[in-house]
Amino acid sequence: MLHLLSALTPFYVTLFWCIILLSGGKRVSKSRFLLGLFMAASAILFFSHALFFLGYPGVYLIFDPLYLFTSLAVYPLYYWYVRMLTIESHFNFKNLLHLIPGFIFAISLSVLYIIATPEEIELYYFKVLSENDFSIVLKGDNVGFMGIVFFASRVWFSFQVFYCLIKGLLLIKRYNERVREFYSQTKGRTLFGVKTLLLVFLFTSMVSTTLNILGRGFFEESSLTLFIPSFLFSVLLFLIGYQGNIQQHTVADLEKEEAEAVPVVETCHKDTVLCDRLIELMEKEHIYRIHDLRISFITRKLNSNRSYISGVINEFMGESFNSFVNRYRIDYACKLMNDEKARNYSLEYISNESGFGSLSSFIRAFKHFKGVTPGKYLQNSLNKSDS
Repeated sequence: MLHLLSALTPFYVTLFWCIILLSGGKRVSKSRFLLGLFMAASAILFFSHALFFLGYPGVYLIFDPLYLFTSLAVYPLYYWYVRMLTIESHFNFKNLLHLIPGFIFAISLSVLYIIATPEEIELYYFKVLSENDFSIVLKGDNVGFMGIVFFASRVWFSFQVFYCLIKGLLLIKRYNERVREFYSQTKGRTLFGVKTLLLVFLFTSMVSTTLNILGRGFFEESSLTLFIPSFLFSVLLFLIGYQGNIQQHTVADLEKEEAEAVPVVETCHKDTVLCDRLIELMEKEHIYRIHDLRISFITRKLNSNRSYISGVINEFMGESFNSFVNRYRIDYACKLMNDEKARNYSLEYISNESGFGSLSSFIRAFKHFKGVTPGKYLQNSLNKSDS
């Protein structure tokens, strides 16, 4: 029972999310569609795995070229999905080039299957797929060539795993920085959840690379050895599907809102003057108390443009727009906490009055700037007033 469950669970998880993510017709976003394709490829991949581990060699061998292709397609598809979240608002079909190696390996293996004898295919199944016997490539027959294709595909797999995931992490880092330069409220807009899962994905991929070295035959020895990687991949894939299902904000939304903030004629050419006007907006008009303050609002107030104001904040304040605004919010929150009426203030009230959109954002920002939680700071303030 454990063996059956271990073999099929990753397939069920990916099939479930494939259906969820691709259902909805025209309402499906481009990034959601790509994640759905990733889940579809993963479902085919893990179905092939299940056939192997459940002992259906005849059926598995029919799927083997498709297995080879999908094993080399899942990471490029996930990388394409990350690109759609971070830098591409429209399909860039140049990303299909990442799938060409997998296609070549799959076609090569299919041709060798056609010309190989049943005995050679059987030898390939047990010696290469099950035992990972590298010496088979020294044979100058079809089995040797099939072994070369398989082992070469595993080397390429290891390379693309780290290429796609490391590049993906860099793209998410750049995107999150871009969000912090535009919004004062970044909750629900940054890709923190995707980044975290990508880091876990990287770790799990190292496990996957190790499994490739050990060979699938190693996991046929006991149900427990199969259960561990099956459980890891099932949980990770479920979380990836869940995060993708709830992910709303992408680069398409950011670009749309940036486009709406139409640059106007620059009337202030001195950085110091613009900096003084910006500080005046904060300290006299208290615009930081606007819950979803965006840099586009400031551009209109100062008759400037987004990149110019962002550059001034970076140069003179040494921080991002998000950090610049939150610093004023935290200072205002501290004033409220030090007020004689602070005893009557709840953290929710202080958070709302300071301009934060949620209590969790307030607590996180407060701890970042002050080194303690707002609850602790408020309690210390009340203790001082009582003494």
